[in-house]
Order: sequence, then structure tokens, then C-alpha cells
Amino acid sequence: MFILQFFFLFLFGTLVGTCGTMLGVGGGFIHVPFLMLAFNFIPQDAIGTSIGIIFFNTLAGATIYYFKKQMDFELAKKLSLATIPGALLGPFIVQRYTHSFFSICLTLMLLLVSYTLYFKKEKKSFNKKNEVKEEVEEEYAVNVPLGFIGTIVIGFLSNLFGIGGGIIHVPFLIIMLKMPVHIALGTSHLILCVSSFLGTLMFLYLGNVQVDFMMPIALGSIIGARVGAELSQQISSNMIQKILAVTLVFVAIKLLFNALM
Repeated sequence: MFILQFFFLFLFGTLVGTCGTMLGVGGGFIHVPFLMLAFNFIPQDAIGTSIGIIFFNTLAGATIYYFKKQMDFELAKKLSLATIPGALLGPFIVQRYTHSFFSICLTLMLLLVSYTLYFKKEKKSFNKKNEVKEEVEEEYAVNVPLGFIGTIVIGFLSNLFGIGGGIIHVPFLIIMLKMPVHIALGTSHLILCVSSFLGTLMFLYLGNVQVDFMMPIALGSIIGARVGAELSQQISSNMIQKILAVTLVFVAIKLLFNALM
């Protein structure tokens, strides 16, 4: 039974890691409702376990981006400090959740994510033969105080919902801080890696991390991230976005139904 469960969770992690990487949204917003609906996790355990999974996923991603030099390491170090309040205080706030209250809040968040995914424009990809290689390093100026404020808010949200925050943080870095897309992805990974690491320690202290569920999903998500990175260059993500968006709507309805009942 344990082996079957491990294999099932590993496949789930691989699938979520693959789709999340292809769409650039991560998988935290899938982990939490999955654990609550499939295994009857209480919100606190679902959130804590999800944050642990996200730590391993972002650690692997941040390492890859660092060696590819697709990261503003100095900025990431500064903004990582802004995640500390959310990582340390968020888990204690989570302890106050009731199942119905959190289910309703999570439902609203899933509907918002679903809407964003469904109407998100597909990124254009170019064949390597037609790709223009730019050797000149892009220059940009970052409003660090604004970055601190935004990262503090996102740090709280990521630990309050167990979503990691990448789906919010990456657009924030690109739109508000005017960072190049490829640099924003790597920078966000390192910042969220620090946030999820601290959050995982706090949730472990509070007894809200189910390690036997966390590890197989985390291992699968790491492999899925590598697969997704390769497939993103070959497969159109438009249809995957829409399928995932519709699926999330059904998940949100199921969560809301459970909360009302």
C-alpha cells in the first residue's frame, strides 16, 4: 500500500511539475486542494506540506537559473529579507483557520487563477535557428523599496495559502519592477526558495508537514520541472492553460460545496 501511494504521489508531482514549469505558474495552488480533497487533509497540514514541496522545487529551479546566470543574485538576497515576516508569522496565522473559512478563501483564489490562466496569452516561442542571440547584457533599474513592499505582501500570501507565490511574484517583478522575463524567473525562484525554506521550518515546528506525502511529490516535481522546461520549447501551452483553468473551476466548486455542507 505504501509503495502504491508513493508511486501515485510521485506521478502527481511529476505531472504538476511539468505543467507548472511549462506555464510558468508553479504548482502550489494545485497541491493544497489536491491534498484536502484526495486525502482529507486539514488546511494547516495541506498548506505546510505544500510549502515543503515548493521549497524542494524552487531550490532545484534556483540552482539551475544560478548556473545559467539568469538571476539577479544581489537583488534576490535583498528581497529575500522581505519574506521573513510572512514566513515566520504566516504559519501561526494559519492555525486560526477553520476548514470552511479556508475552503471559501481558496475557492476564490482558484477562480482568480483559473481566469488568469484561461485568458493568458500564449508566449511565442522561436526555433533556435531563427533565434537572435544577444550578447549584450540587459540593463534595468529596480525600485528596491517597491520590491520590498510587494515581496512582503506576496511572502505572507504564499505562506497563508501554501501556493509558493510564483504565480504572483513573477508578474510583479516583470510589470512593477521592469525586470527582463528570464531574469525575473530566476530571481523569483531564489526569493521564494528562501521564503518556503523558512516557512517549512515553522510548519515542521507546528507539526503541519506530512513528510511521507511531501517527499514523493517533491521528487516528482523536480523531475517534472526538467521535463516541462524541455517540452515548453516544443509544445504549445495554450490548450494546456485552458484545460488546467477549467479543471481548477471544478476543483473550486468541489471545495465550495464541501465548505457549505
